[in-house]
Amino acid sequence: MNYLSPVCLLRATAMAAFCFLFSVAASAHETDTVAITDSILQSTAKAKNIHRIELQITPSAILHTNPYLKGNNPEMRHMNHDWTYHLKYAFMPPERSYEANAYSGVYQGIGVAWHHLNPQLGNPVSVYLYQGAHLARLAHRLWLNYEWNLGLAMGWNPYDAVNNPDNKCIGSKVTAYIDADIYLNWRLSDHFDLNTGLSLTHFSNGNTALPNYGLNTLGLKVGLAYYVNRTEKSAEKANKQYLKPFRHHFTYDLILFGAWRQRGTDSGGDMFILPQKYGVVGFNFNPMYGINRWLKAGVSLDGVYDHSSNLYYDPSAATDDDGNSSYGYVAPSASEQMALGLSARAEFTMPYFSINLGVGHNMVNAHREFAGWYQTLALKLHVTPRLLLHIGYSLYNCKTPNHLMLGMGWRFGKLK
Repeated sequence: MNYLSPVCLLRATAMAAFCFLFSVAASAHETDTVAITDSILQSTAKAKNIHRIELQITPSAILHTNPYLKGNNPEMRHMNHDWTYHLKYAFMPPERSYEANAYSGVYQGIGVAWHHLNPQLGNPVSVYLYQGAHLARLAHRLWLNYEWNLGLAMGWNPYDAVNNPDNKCIGSKVTAYIDADIYLNWRLSDHFDLNTGLSLTHFSNGNTALPNYGLNTLGLKVGLAYYVNRTEKSAEKANKQYLKPFRHHFTYDLILFGAWRQRGTDSGGDMFILPQKYGVVGFNFNPMYGINRWLKAGVSLDGVYDHSSNLYYDPSAATDDDGNSSYGYVAPSASEQMALGLSARAEFTMPYFSINLGVGHNMVNAHREFAGWYQTLALKLHVTPRLLLHIGYSLYNCKTPNHLMLGMGWRFGKLK
């Protein structure tokens, strides 16, 4: 049973566009002629981080991607609206620091949001990490910015076979919350900014529970941000400082990941959900070449064992303990549930976080469910310069949701 999530491809495309735009825009400021002087380093050591607190409201339209949202629900009504209210804290590097020069306007932090939806869906609360930065300066006090959010949304009214059988959107009380924004950043004063733009949001549990059509919204972001320790005078000076020369280099990330998932299947034209959960484990070995401070490119050797893959129907196992003829799908040998592939990778690198995009094809055991092309989207959190937390998702042929990739990794090679 395939639960399609069209926004997965849109989100990957949006993230790739953000990576490209930011790299091109930021490269215009790149210079490798003069290193940072000792005086700048000394002043940076004494400088304070900038703190940022934002209140944001996002009125959104729900995208009608499945019948439940179009009126196939107990109220027989279209579900059209979502109002989301955010409280966000972030910090920024000192305005004369290396990070402020290299990554214009970068900020990162934690946020909490309340989503006001139809009562049949629930009114979940999201807790998330986020990061943003300038894409381009449009005027003296006006920038084009991007931002991403990634976290958990809790408190849904999910699918229940008895009490809520029509809700095929949300299959669990907890889902992932994924958001990508592009917006105008208006600097009102040293202490206040006004932010207005577009916000694309996706809720999904990554096939850890079915059904899982997911929920997608497109909204208008309006936020007011307050800053501590920010001054326009020091910001103007920071924009004129030269950076250390960038040194092209290779890094090698080894990622180990695991997850769990649920499967659905078609039996005689009737769709039903298999009751058990299946384990997934795998690895990525990812050599990457640093093109500039913001962009890397390379390849990845990808291995996976998916205990839910290539299931087949065995009539002798079609009856459960109560005599109900419902199940009978069994796993093949372990060797038929393993695959090894090679993918092309691009990685957008920023302080603390990297966003990695991949497109690949299996080379070993590339048949049945392992045939075709696979895509990956992952966030790497830099716990230390070498230790990584990895949060990713895989799908097949740009349309079929596959599984989560939750793990850790280690970075080998030169770091700068």
